[in-house]
Amino acid sequence: MKHHFSFAILAAMVMSLTGLVAQPLKPYQQPNVLNPLLPGYFADPSIKKITDTYYIYATTDGNGWGAGPSQVWSSRDLKNWTIQPMNWPNTHWYWAPDMTQGYDGRYYLYYSQPVEIFGAVADSPTGPWEPLVTEGKSMIPNYMIPGVITLDGQTFRDDDGRIYLFWGTWGIYPDHGCGVGILNRDMKTFEKTALIPNTVAKDFFEAPYMFKRKGIYYLMYSSGHCEDGTYRVQYVKSKTGPMGPFEYPSTNPILITNEDGSIHGPGHHSILEQDNRYFIVYHRHNNPHAGGGFHRQVAMDELFFTPDGDIEPVRPTHAGVPDLFPAVVEPVDLAFGKTVTASSWYNTDFRPSFLVDNNNGTLWRAKNNQGPAWVAIDLGKTMDIQTISIQFEYPTYAYRYRLETSMDGIVWENFVDRSDNDRWASPIVEHGKARTRYVRLNVLNSQLNGLPRGVWNMKVYAQKLPQQTLWSAAQKMPVQEVAVGNLIHIDAANYQEGQYVKSIQNKGLLGGMFSTEQALAVKNYQGKKAFFFDGGTALRSTFAVPQSLAANGSYSIGLWVNNPDIARFEQLVAWSSGQQDLSKAIFGYGTDAGRGAITHGSWPDLGYASVPDSNVWHHIVFSFDGYQESVYVDGKLQRRENRMLFVKPGDVFVLGASDILDQHFSGYVSSLQVYNTSLDEEEVVRLANEVPKSNFFALQTDDLNLGKLSTLRNQGTAKDTLVTVDDAEVMIAGNRLALKGKAFESSALREILQLQRYTLYFDWYDDGSWQHAVLVNDKGKKSFYRNGKIEKRVFSDKLLRVSKNTLELAYPFHFFRAYAGTLTSDEVDAKFSQWKEGLAKGLDGYVPQVLSPPHLINADQVFAQVEKKPGMWYLFRSDGESSGWKQQSYHLFKSSGPGKSIEVLAKDAFGHVSEPVVEAISAQKPKLVQPAQDESYSAKDQEIPFWDGYHYSEKTDSTQTALSYLAGTWKIQSKNTKWGDADLLAPFVFKELEGDFTLEVKVSDVVGLGRKVRTSSEAGVMIQSMDRKDAYISNCILTGWNLGNLSRSIGPQIFQEENTGTGLNFSPYLQVQKVGSYFFLRCSIDGVDWKDLPGTPFLRPDLNGKRLRVGLYQIAGNNQLGYGEFERLCIWK
Repeated sequence: MKHHFSFAILAAMVMSLTGLVAQPLKPYQQPNVLNPLLPGYFADPSIKKITDTYYIYATTDGNGWGAGPSQVWSSRDLKNWTIQPMNWPNTHWYWAPDMTQGYDGRYYLYYSQPVEIFGAVADSPTGPWEPLVTEGKSMIPNYMIPGVITLDGQTFRDDDGRIYLFWGTWGIYPDHGCGVGILNRDMKTFEKTALIPNTVAKDFFEAPYMFKRKGIYYLMYSSGHCEDGTYRVQYVKSKTGPMGPFEYPSTNPILITNEDGSIHGPGHHSILEQDNRYFIVYHRHNNPHAGGGFHRQVAMDELFFTPDGDIEPVRPTHAGVPDLFPAVVEPVDLAFGKTVTASSWYNTDFRPSFLVDNNNGTLWRAKNNQGPAWVAIDLGKTMDIQTISIQFEYPTYAYRYRLETSMDGIVWENFVDRSDNDRWASPIVEHGKARTRYVRLNVLNSQLNGLPRGVWNMKVYAQKLPQQTLWSAAQKMPVQEVAVGNLIHIDAANYQEGQYVKSIQNKGLLGGMFSTEQALAVKNYQGKKAFFFDGGTALRSTFAVPQSLAANGSYSIGLWVNNPDIARFEQLVAWSSGQQDLSKAIFGYGTDAGRGAITHGSWPDLGYASVPDSNVWHHIVFSFDGYQESVYVDGKLQRRENRMLFVKPGDVFVLGASDILDQHFSGYVSSLQVYNTSLDEEEVVRLANEVPKSNFFALQTDDLNLGKLSTLRNQGTAKDTLVTVDDAEVMIAGNRLALKGKAFESSALREILQLQRYTLYFDWYDDGSWQHAVLVNDKGKKSFYRNGKIEKRVFSDKLLRVSKNTLELAYPFHFFRAYAGTLTSDEVDAKFSQWKEGLAKGLDGYVPQVLSPPHLINADQVFAQVEKKPGMWYLFRSDGESSGWKQQSYHLFKSSGPGKSIEVLAKDAFGHVSEPVVEAISAQKPKLVQPAQDESYSAKDQEIPFWDGYHYSEKTDSTQTALSYLAGTWKIQSKNTKWGDADLLAPFVFKELEGDFTLEVKVSDVVGLGRKVRTSSEAGVMIQSMDRKDAYISNCILTGWNLGNLSRSIGPQIFQEENTGTGLNFSPYLQVQKVGSYFFLRCSIDGVDWKDLPGTPFLRPDLNGKRLRVGLYQIAGNNQLGYGEFERLCIWK
């Protein structure tokens, strides 16, 4: 088949590359360097030599936390490597594999999943493998050796033939370190095991490796963090044996990040011995460094030793070790160093010339990650060729491509057509015959949606090389999407203000609708018509998420949004269903510094560099081009980071919440667009500046709190223009919120009233009914309409007084607007009809239903609760205290002096108000139960006064469980404890209670607080079913992962858990209040001002009407000793 391509275009691209050629190369960009060894992203290398072949077993990196597939690289010369797929394992993770020959001469492969090590056996170094333990079970579970977190198994054979296995990760904790065991002949159990503590192997984190030289045993390991530049290699040595004792030499660390950062985060290595020389084979981060640090590459440098046998600091290089490679004559690569052109290139770090530099650390990558891309080599003259070799960027993903040749760069003929390829390999070696000057690679598609179109090396040979492609099995290829562009476009401008909508039309390419069971209000807010999300509403699309948004696919989201009160997490758009890291696609407007803007799961999450101001309209854009993800606010770039994604699409799009319908957004969205392409900065700026000028003056009472005020906001403009008013009060009139005042004054209003043409549009309440008015001023001629009908001026003069500076209204009004320009009588009639329709949508006599009458829950706080109705706001008030309008249908008054009764009102989004309900406050005071302050005792006393019972692990020696009470302070401690394990049961002291109660306690200290170290130990309040131990609620402190205060509800098909994200700055006072089936979990800084924990209250009808265990607990979660200290315990019944 022949293909035509314009030589003029080709020539233009050659010219455009002139600047690239002139740019100096960095050291790691030099041609013919030997590091990295492998063309691709691989980590944790374990190198072995079997007869005349070298093998590198490594984690498959760059694909989302080492998610396989299993593979091995082989080479005869340490320079030219071929990847080979293996049959085992087929698990999600494939971490840190190692292979060794066993006692029986067979080959044994070990690899890790999170905190487990598995093994298999085969008759060859590449399999097929048979598991050593059946039914998918591990051979080394976590903490098989106390103090050793299981990972990174590595074998060592001593001179006496004994085979050892070393392993461990996160060995930095107290009483932790590296594990070692002598393998039995079955290669899966141990004759003996031991812990090498981190007090000996200082800073031990992971990746132990043992080798022996001249009678000295070297235990090497990695420390720091593998994802950043702190990762490094350290070692200890012993003259006794593989299990020590060890000494820590002064030459540590021996391998670190270099000065210019181009050798970054080196570690997790193995050792190759050849001709009495020793070489360290390790991984380091790619250049330029990919986000998250999980695009690592394998390198090799030489080890040198001092006369005393200490390892000298390694001099890491890009050049590698040239003299190690055998001197052989290799076929000439006709493409090396030749001129290269391309359809595009991402930037100068991925320039086309890197295609032909024989460097596994540089590559060409196209600008686009979806759709075809091409790269062409000019051989300089016409030649006969028979072999073309390709090393794609990701060796374990299948690419569809076509190789073409041309004599003139215009007419192209196929050399090979793999446009239906579904297998992966590296290198891919294609054979054929062609006489040509130009060779072109067309990259058409890939196994993973959005996979960059990148190639490490492409080589061309005159000869037919004997090497054949070693293909994988067939892979599932993605479906090609037809719709490309603006997939979703919704706009509140297409809807009538004042209405509720349950469906929103998508005017984008995907068509369809967004629907919700709870209707959205369409409101004017600060000059924009918008959909109002009340913090409990989510819409789901009637159309599916296209595969173009899966995995690493490009996307852009642009929206106009206003968030009056920004919470930690408020999600705007989601289209994922993934639970694994990197698989989420959730976009929001929250304050959380780590993921307030974007949630993908783990390190790619993004917060705003500066959270956009609250209660202001912003144009926010999220955009991803397959390599860099960007956040723009009001046309300006805020954050940009590179990453690779593995998004798992959900069935539908979600608006106003996360993919699991939590973390709801509360605020206003005027318009939203979603693309399956990336927007460039110019396009983002254009969209941000597309703001229709429709400023007007508007006073709205929908959300005003009852009572006096002197200023309010002009809601007719995005600019914060203040309105002053004399003697004003917000009240309820005719079941609507209304405002009455004198002398409203505003610069915005003044500008309109000075125009020759303007219109005033408002309503008022008089004589028990609401009336509608429009006043049209046309060059001094004023026309007044009452309820759609023309009225005499004399009436309007009594109703309102307009001057150039102020406005006075004689009666309370619900809204008031002033526009430039005039309305026709038909337009006035339409305004009246719309207003009348909205007035008719009142609450129709609704009265809030009391769920929990007002009553004291402790010594001085009154609680009241009404039934929650969707779309309602509630106001609780009594003498001297008012809650203001709030979405929660309950309120905890701060003191016991609110009066003798409490009044509760409800309103909707448009300010329609319910009839009030008034309830007397119960005079009954709850009974206080608390321990005596002068007693002291511990769990060793067998019976603990005050509590009705307790439980903890009987293995108190291994878990170090202890309970004590001294001078009013409880202390509960343990290590390696967990729920659901009788041997490692977490300590828990409890009262057995029925009915409603309130418990308060201060957590005065937790492990790590004094040292400012976050830990995985948690301590707090537990409420547990006596019937089922797996049904419980907890209000606790967990500083690890920066969680802080944490709320949790667990039960049959129930899992709810949220946190405050405050880490060590947690609120120490905890409160749990049970009211029927509701459990209110709160925290406080001072024990007076209580705040609801995120995600609460919990509704648990399964725990209502039952006897419950209520008390204090602590759980360690790992082998670190943890504790919690509790003071001021009070229980009210």
